[in-house]
Amino acid sequence: MKGNLFLKMLKHLREKEEVILYGHLIRIPGKDQLEAQQFLSSEYARESFDYPYHAPAFDEKATMWAAKTVYTAAQLMLYRENKSTELEALLPDYDGAVSAQAMLSADICLRFVPPMLVQLKMIDAEDKLISLLENILHTWHYSGVNYPLETGKLDFTAVASDPCLLQLYANRVVEHKKLKLAEHAALKEIISGSLGMYAGEFWRDIKSTVTL
Repeated sequence: MKGNLFLKMLKHLREKEEVILYGHLIRIPGKDQLEAQQFLSSEYARESFDYPYHAPAFDEKATMWAAKTVYTAAQLMLYRENKSTELEALLPDYDGAVSAQAMLSADICLRFVPPMLVQLKMIDAEDKLISLLENILHTWHYSGVNYPLETGKLDFTAVASDPCLLQLYANRVVEHKKLKLAEHAALKEIISGSLGMYAGEFWRDIKSTVTL
């Protein structure tokens, strides 16, 4: 298999919402990373065209960290040559600030982590990879709105700092009918304001259909 395999997987993920499993972790040359970064930048620009307010600038560092995280996690789903004690080294934490622009930029790839976690739990519910990815989502929780995270652990500082991210976050909470998040102090006012006259109906419906 030739070509930029890293970019190929990212394109397939974005277009088909499916990962490509290569059977091993490939080294990602600088040229391949640059091509992937250019692709993800264009994806962010395309999506952000419809964002409310002023979209934060594209954060290359956060996006590439997220892309490598998703790529690595995908390859580790079925093909595991590494010991569980080595997983943390393969999936390092982000070493920059978790800002609004970083959270939105990383979401281009991290939004696909929740369905990966569902598959991992079906394969082996005790897999250490699950807890590592859940920890990532607790930090980058805009990408985990549709996943059962522990709401009390979530830091909304970055979300509350930017009106664009705050509105997008509220929209995602409404879309997935997440009651605990909808009632969070950082979100309840903007969600109620966005719903306007339909707020009462929404809260009634969400309490009868919510998946926490």
